[in-house]
Amino acid sequence: MRKRIVQIFSLLMIMLCLCSCSSPGTGNAALLEDTDEVLLPFEADGKWGYINSRGAIVIEPAYAYAGYFSEGLAIFSDGERYGYIDKRNQVVIQPTYDGADTFTNGYAAVCTGDWESGTALWGFIDTTGTEIVKPQFLYAESFTPEGRALIWLSRGEEVVNGFVNTKGEVFVPEDYEVCSRFSDGLALIRRNGLYGYINADYAIVIPPQYDDAGDFGEGLAYAEKDGEKFMIDKTGKPVASVEYAFGTFSDGLASFRKDDLYGYIDRNGKIAIKPRFAWAKDFRNGLAAVQARMEEGGKWGFVNTAGKMVIGAIYDEVEDFRQDYIRVYKYDNSTYYILDRNGKIIHSGHYRVQ
Repeated sequence: MRKRIVQIFSLLMIMLCLCSCSSPGTGNAALLEDTDEVLLPFEADGKWGYINSRGAIVIEPAYAYAGYFSEGLAIFSDGERYGYIDKRNQVVIQPTYDGADTFTNGYAAVCTGDWESGTALWGFIDTTGTEIVKPQFLYAESFTPEGRALIWLSRGEEVVNGFVNTKGEVFVPEDYEVCSRFSDGLALIRRNGLYGYINADYAIVIPPQYDDAGDFGEGLAYAEKDGEKFMIDKTGKPVASVEYAFGTFSDGLASFRKDDLYGYIDRNGKIAIKPRFAWAKDFRNGLAAVQARMEEGGKWGFVNTAGKMVIGAIYDEVEDFRQDYIRVYKYDNSTYYILDRNGKIIHSGHYRVQ
């Protein structure tokens, strides 16, 4: 599920984060110079700041929330609104938004409006804070490398999916349904109950013909037709038969499920990591989050592409890796940990239970 720095929105699965800002008068001074060093957000006594990869405090905790840096900027909050700071701890974009996402491909989704009344709407800004798409969408994902962002719009009593480009031009198809964001240059669509794909010009490049299909990754996608399961390329040509449906390829592997357990297949459709997990996420830079079976405790850890457990399954919740570091949680003592790729603890602290 996708996490957003906003209050819980009934239409979405959004991560709640409330924070306080470091602008003049907060007592959190700007750094003398910018840095290329990795800065990782941490929480202490209800306030957020930043540490480096050695665990040393670089920016003292003074925010109600502080997010990961992405493209040189990080989300912060003054406890009511959200803005962005740079690595000098200077406010670059003032906290004027009711919700915000990280910068991706030059732009960030932001929202304004009241959540409780259902008037919150999403739009986009660039790294200068210039509004490139005014808030108007019920939901908006990040821009993909194709310069398209998946959006939800209200059309009468219906909520429909579409795309917006960086010029603010909105596209909602009339003769098919958008099913997912662009992935590997193509987006999944559905027409008359059958799945196909469009390109970034919204032209159908693989006609709807599949009973089921998945997102492309590394040039391959899952497709099912007339009871047969395939791995297809970006022309729609079957390149291998498969026994089970699978997810999106990354690092040469894709997750699949057999008998309620997850494992991974390779690009030839062969089992590379036997199904032994209660859940398995996509690989990112050589590691994937996996959940142990319930009878084994149901905890989360990480495996490498050889299937070796690199970080033991001892955590109740794990986030995604950011810049080779990850935040993980243990519920019994309300403790979070910041780990490196080897599982070494860089920092630990207690989180607030909302």
